[in-house]
Amino acid sequence: LSVSLEIETVSGLSHCKIVRFIGCTWTNKKDLGGVSEYMDGGDVRTLLETRKIELSWKKEKISIAIDIAEALAYMHSRSPKIIHRDLKSRNVLLNSSMVAKLSDFGLSRNRTYEETLTAGVGTVRWTAPEVMLGDNYSEQADVYSFGVVLSELDTREIPFEEKSSKTGAGGAPDMAIVIKVAKGELRPSFAPDCPDVILRIARACLQFDPALRPDSESVVQMLNDARVQLQAMS
Repeated sequence: LSVSLEIETVSGLSHCKIVRFIGCTWTNKKDLGGVSEYMDGGDVRTLLETRKIELSWKKEKISIAIDIAEALAYMHSRSPKIIHRDLKSRNVLLNSSMVAKLSDFGLSRNRTYEETLTAGVGTVRWTAPEVMLGDNYSEQADVYSFGVVLSELDTREIPFEEKSSKTGAGGAPDMAIVIKVAKGELRPSFAPDCPDVILRIARACLQFDPALRPDSESVVQMLNDARVQLQAMS
């Protein structure tokens, strides 16, 4: 079912920052698969874990962030709007030129004007508080997840990993982290040297109240302005 839903979603999308859908394969109704363009650069999570590759906010990180935001802005501009619902670095793929494209639309859902969604959730550490709580949510849930991805780009770490009991003594179990995030008591960490302009954008995206978050089109503009500022710095 998830494969057919993803095929239905991506077949109607056409944007340079979304992995291109090519077609379907099947041998029977239960063996349906989707074929998409080959992204030879792998996913962003793998890139971040490859420490030997230097990444900076002036160049690679800001470019990846803008690519993702442009994909979200396109999805959210559709009628009805499309919410990704599972945005994370693992679902962002790269080509050989380091262009980032959004993938994995298995959890995406349409949202008609003034409609909100209540069912379903993506990977929990990237999930907006209102989704965790089972409240009504909109495309602004994707904006929150994007803020979490910004923390990944900045620290190169899995979000909240430093708070997790998996990293050693004194850490909290995942459920305790989820509860704090759902209450607005915990947000992803950023490095001490994270540029202020990036931190401001991330904090705006990570607002607890969805109504206080910028829309994805505004995020694109903010990031483009940030790129100009970052590249002007010595």
